[in-house]
Amino acid sequence: MSAGRWLRTTLVLDAAAVAASLAMVVLAIGLPLLARRALSPGIFGLVVGLAAILATALGGLLLSRTVARPVDRILEAAGRLAPNEGLPVLGEGSALGLTRAAVAFERTGAALEEERHRLADKVDELTLTGRALDDAHASLARSERLATVGRLAAGLAHEVGNPLGAISGYVEIARSRLARDASPDLADAVHRIGEAAGRIDRTIRDLLDFARPAAPRLAPVDLSGVVEGTLRLARVQARVRRVDVQVALPRELPQVMADEHQLGQVLLNLLLNAGDAMRGEGTVEIAARAEGLWVELTVVDSGPGIPAEHLPRLFDPFFTTKDPGEGTGLGLAISYRLMEALGGSISAGNGPSGGAVLRLRLRVANVGPGRT
Repeated sequence: MSAGRWLRTTLVLDAAAVAASLAMVVLAIGLPLLARRALSPGIFGLVVGLAAILATALGGLLLSRTVARPVDRILEAAGRLAPNEGLPVLGEGSALGLTRAAVAFERTGAALEEERHRLADKVDELTLTGRALDDAHASLARSERLATVGRLAAGLAHEVGNPLGAISGYVEIARSRLARDASPDLADAVHRIGEAAGRIDRTIRDLLDFARPAAPRLAPVDLSGVVEGTLRLARVQARVRRVDVQVALPRELPQVMADEHQLGQVLLNLLLNAGDAMRGEGTVEIAARAEGLWVELTVVDSGPGIPAEHLPRLFDPFFTTKDPGEGTGLGLAISYRLMEALGGSISAGNGPSGGAVLRLRLRVANVGPGRT
């Protein structure tokens, strides 16, 4: 039963109870007196009239206590909830109390509902702001780590570079002096020393590139040209040679502000990583789209994807999931630094099919002054 029906039923039953009680009292006292002619019909009618007046007064008192006073409190509460709504409403003072209360609470309910929607919008806005702050904090922390590692790498490269140059020189001398009939074990040892020195040399060069990246020469760049040039370089690598690379770049894609050489270096690193993840066989999709003043270039592979626990550390220096000796863990860290220097960004995730998704965001070239 609804609240309104329950209230109406209660009022009717209360009024009926009062009227029935007074009627029983009048009949119980008046009928015997009337039968004994101790009470004239006129007097009996007067008693009945007085009883009716009394019932009306009691009913009014009952309604005042059970309806009028609660309605007044309801109107006062509605006025406090919505002081600017101009309550009471619907004919102002001439409106019935319950009607005024109903309309008052309808308006108050509508105002509260509107406030709830505004609060939900504000919560969504604060949530987005919080995520942006978290991203900015993570980016700042990563930049601090990169700067620290960069200073360490510069010192380490200097300290290791000189002895390494001497080792490489001695290896070449040893090779030139090995007799043709020298022990195979000795020749193999010299060869292994040379390979190990070369691997250290490549790592040192990566460290130097990471610690002191060249200042980019920003200019309008056509992404299709960068992609084509990078693919030519990548296809000579064994790990990409059998990979099916599918390129889908819109013809109307705007140029971006970048250093063509550094952007190609980043894209080449992503292609080589994709080839490693797919063990030299699979599909890589390169696509791009314009989003306002930005162009987003995506590289999606059909490999196993990136484990969720690795995503936060993916761009950290020396972090790698490759086997020892197969990678230094500097490729993505250097790519991150290069994208920052270009005024863009790089991010990673997984696609619906499970493959890794790398996103490069670059600013559109020839943006007019005052636009951001």
